[in-house]
Amino acid sequence: MATIDEIFNPIKTKRVVVGLDGFIDTIAHAVDVRSGSHYKRIDTISDFGNRIVSAAGKSANIELVPLDKKIGGNGPLLAKSLFTLGANVRYIGTLGDCEDNVFKSFAAWTNAISIGNYGETRAVEFFDGKILFGEMLPLLDASLENLLEKISKSDFTGLIDGCDAVALANWTMMPHMSAIAKFLADEILPVCSQAERVFFFDLADPGKRELSELAEFLQIIRSFEKFGHSILGLNISEAQHVLRATGEKFTIEETGEKMLWATERLQKNLQISVIFVHGLKIFSAATKEKSCLTSGYFVENPKVSTGAGDHCNGGFLAAHLCGGDIDFAANFAAATAAFFVETGRSPCVADIKILKQ
Repeated sequence: MATIDEIFNPIKTKRVVVGLDGFIDTIAHAVDVRSGSHYKRIDTISDFGNRIVSAAGKSANIELVPLDKKIGGNGPLLAKSLFTLGANVRYIGTLGDCEDNVFKSFAAWTNAISIGNYGETRAVEFFDGKILFGEMLPLLDASLENLLEKISKSDFTGLIDGCDAVALANWTMMPHMSAIAKFLADEILPVCSQAERVFFFDLADPGKRELSELAEFLQIIRSFEKFGHSILGLNISEAQHVLRATGEKFTIEETGEKMLWATERLQKNLQISVIFVHGLKIFSAATKEKSCLTSGYFVENPKVSTGAGDHCNGGFLAAHLCGGDIDFAANFAAATAAFFVETGRSPCVADIKILKQ
């Protein structure tokens, strides 16, 4: 049986184009009780919600303690995960003036193309998840027209033609991503010389978009199948919205039976090559031929949770690019996310220990 290092030996030859968002994230705690310079954080989202609800008809002042400021956005964090695992990454997204912000190093090692100013997010973290408060108006400028002002159509075609995978993240907050993806499928990929490549899509909490818009984008994703094969990475909430967009009334829960059924059903309904669903404790994946569940990677007290899903997606895509089947890819993805939330840093391949191969 091949070792993880042997499986990942090809990763250094894999070229991935990633986009399209970019945020600067401030990670914060919400204060429950403060005594001088010391404070007790609000531990859970339920407690945070109760604090807000109790202020109805009155008012409340909830202190946020900033802990760190760093690159954010689903695309940049996915790109960082892939890069640290060893892939060659090129980034296109809303990074602002990279010479004058936290994206400077990121832009250097991804040879990034900035197509607009970044958004900003205050990520309030709890033991059972996170609440993201975002400012995304600058992302409205990340249009197809602005992209083609930064890189010509011929150069864009060459960039896509020379890659092994294209990953598009944060459809929800990128109002023009559907148009850019359709342009890729209709005008760029048909003239590329390479016949097969992988396409990865991350919706990023589509609950704030109309179901009709989501259904339309899912059809665009499906159109990429004729140029290789697509992977749709979802968390449980996102999977629920996609089920609704495909006409299903089923309520997905983080149990093995329900997650596996929902993942298989989504694959059948959408006819997308791979559906991958990640929860806190259970991970599922399905193709037309096979489905799988994995567990055992839950971290009780995460050091950081913002970016866990992006690292999970990065681990899955990297393993898939190196030829791992969906069972291996799901385990590797879960282990990648677990390492990240436990340590706060993006793992390299040598850091990953999976429970089964």
